Amino acid sequence: MKSLLAAVAFGCALALTARAAELSPEAAATVVLYNREDPESRALAEYYAQRRGIPEDRLLGLPCPATEEISRADYTLTIEAPLRAAFTRFGWWERERAPTGEWVVRTAAIRFIAVMRGVPLKIGPDPQLAAEPFAVTGPLPPALATRNEAAVDSELASLFAPTRFFSGVMGNPYYRRFAPALSLTPAETPLFVARLDGPSAATVRRMIDDSLAAELDGLWGWAYLDARGIDAGPYAIGDEWIAAAGKLMRTRGIPVIDDGLPTTFDPGFPIRVAAIYYGWYDADVSGPFARERRLFVPGAVAVHLHSFNARTVRDPKFAWAAPLLARGAAATLGNVYEPYLELTVHFDVLQDRLLSGFTLAEAAYAGMRGLSWMGVVVGDPLYRPYARWNDLRPIKTGGIWARYRAAVLAAGGPEAAADSLRALARRIPSSMPLEALGQAQAASGFVGAALNTLKAASDMPNPAEVKLRLALERIEILRRWGRRDEARLILVRALEDFPGEEAQLVLGRIALAIDPPPPPPPSPTPFKPTP
Repeated sequence: MKSLLAAVAFGCALALTARAAELSPEAAATVVLYNREDPESRALAEYYAQRRGIPEDRLLGLPCPATEEISRADYTLTIEAPLRAAFTRFGWWERERAPTGEWVVRTAAIRFIAVMRGVPLKIGPDPQLAAEPFAVTGPLPPALATRNEAAVDSELASLFAPTRFFSGVMGNPYYRRFAPALSLTPAETPLFVARLDGPSAATVRRMIDDSLAAELDGLWGWAYLDARGIDAGPYAIGDEWIAAAGKLMRTRGIPVIDDGLPTTFDPGFPIRVAAIYYGWYDADVSGPFARERRLFVPGAVAVHLHSFNARTVRDPKFAWAAPLLARGAAATLGNVYEPYLELTVHFDVLQDRLLSGFTLAEAAYAGMRGLSWMGVVVGDPLYRPYARWNDLRPIKTGGIWARYRAAVLAAGGPEAAADSLRALARRIPSSMPLEALGQAQAASGFVGAALNTLKAASDMPNPAEVKLRLALERIEILRRWGRRDEARLILVRALEDFPGEEAQLVLGRIALAIDPPPPPPPSPTPFKPTP
C-alpha cells in the first residue's frame, strides 16, 4: 500500500512539475537533441521533456555517431546540418540576406538547446583543413586562430552568427551581459546550449530530478573554494575569479570554506554538504573527489578548472566533469581541449548570474568570452539553482542554512553579523555559523579574529570529522600567513586528538609540508673503471 501511495504521489509531482513548466517561456523556447540511433538517448530526451513540460514536437533526433569525439565532417553532416534544417523547416528562426550576402537571424523562437547523453561531445582536430585567412590575419594570435577542434556544444552555440569559421574562437556577444536571453535579439546572444550527459543514464536522470528539487526547496550547503595562492603573473586571474566568487557568496549568505594554499584539497579533507565547488588545477580528479562517495547536495554546481577537465564526461575515473557528476553534482562546466585560461568560464560572473536568478545556460555563457571553442556546459540549461531564493514568498526550507543566510543578509555580511551568528550557534546549537564566520574573517585578513572564532567552533560538540576540519582550517590559515610555529602547535595537538588512520595520514602530509625533510646528500663520485 505504501509503495502504491508513493507511486501516486510521485506521479502527481511529475504532473504538477510539467504543468508548471509549460508556463515557462524558456521551456517553450527549448529544443531537445538526442541520438536517434541510441534508444537510451531518446528515453532520456523524453524524460527531460516530460519533467520540464517541453512539447514533444521539440524533440529532435540526430543521425549521429555515439562516440564522444567525431570528425568535423561528421559534425557538419549529422549534427549541425539537421539542426539548421529543422530551424528552417519548423519556422524556429527568421533569416534574411544582408547586403554582404550573409544570412542574418532576425528572430528565433528557439533560444535554448538541451543536448542529451548519446550525442557526441567534441570535434577532433583536422590537419587537412586550411585555416581561414580572416581568422589568421585577424586580432587572434596564431595559437588561437589556427585551431579547428572544438566542443560540439560551443559550435552549436554560434549558430546565430552571420559569419562562422572552422578555425579560431569567435567573440561571445553575451559575455558579461546582465539580461535574460529572451529579452534580447538573436544577434545579441548565442544559442544557449547545455548537455545532460554523464557517466550513466541513471546519473543524467538524477541530475534532472535534483535540479528540479533544488528549484523548489533551495540550494543549501557549503561552498568549497580551492584557489592556488597565486597573487602575481598570468595565472593570478584564476585565483581572482575564485576570490571574487567567494566574496559574493559570503555577502549573499552562502557559507564558504576557502583553501588558498598552492595544493588542492587534501584527500582526507572532510567535504560534506557541498552545494558549490570551484577549484583548480589538477589534470585528473584528485583529493576528496577521487573517493567513491556522494559529496554534494541535490542540485550542486561543481567545477574544477583545468585545460581539458571535460575531455570526457562519461568516464568517472578521468578528468573532472564525470567524477564530479558521479559524486552527486547536478551541473559542471569544462573544456574538451586546451582553451587557454582567459577563454575558460569566469567563476565570478557565473556565480553572480546564478545568484541573480538566471538559468544555468545564461549564467555560464555570460561567463565565457568565446564561442566555437572548447567550452561545454553540463547540466539542465533551464536550471535555476537559486530560484527559491529569488521567490518573493517566505522561505520555509533550508533549516540552519536559511537562518544563517537571513542573519547575514540582515547585517550586510557575515562579519557585520558576528554577534547574531554567535547567538545562532549557541541557540541551535551548531558550529556551522562560527565556522563560516571564521572563514570570512580570514578571507578579510583578520587572522587573529578568525583563529579565535574557529577555536570557539571547535570547542562545541561536533562529529569527529567536523572537529578535524576545523583543526585543518586553523592550520591552513596559519600556514597561509607564514605563522608556521603556531601551525605546528595545533598540528601536534591534532595528532593526539585524532588517532584514526585517515586523520593521521592527513596530518602527516601537512607535517611534511610544514617541515619537509632535508634533501638527500649527493651521491659519491663513482670510481672510474679500471682501464
